[in-house]
Amino acid sequence: MKKGKGIIGKKMIVRGNVAGVHAGIVEAVDFATQTVTLVKARRLWRVYTRDSSGSISDIAANGLKTNGGHSIGAMVESTVIVNPPGLELSEMTDKAYASILAWKD
Repeated sequence: MKKGKGIIGKKMIVRGNVAGVHAGIVEAVDFATQTVTLVKARRLWRVYTRDSSGSISDIAANGLKTNGGHSIGAMVESTVIVNPPGLELSEMTDKAYASILAWKD
């Protein structure tokens, strides 16, 4: 995969048109084909922000709302997201990523 070297190894939230929203560490990215590979990834089915915005950017910056009643999938070692145009990548803070990893249903 080419390009995107600046985000390799970073904790990111990825929103795909069909694949949904995932949080993980970027292993590879190819913007030409809209393909991102995440490791230590979880799918964010239903999450709540600290305010009512519901923004992925807010979760990337501040983490999950405490006691938010979130619905988050199991961690997978890796996932590949191939998306038509419209891929969103939001870099997460360490605190935000930790809040996702720590969530227990």
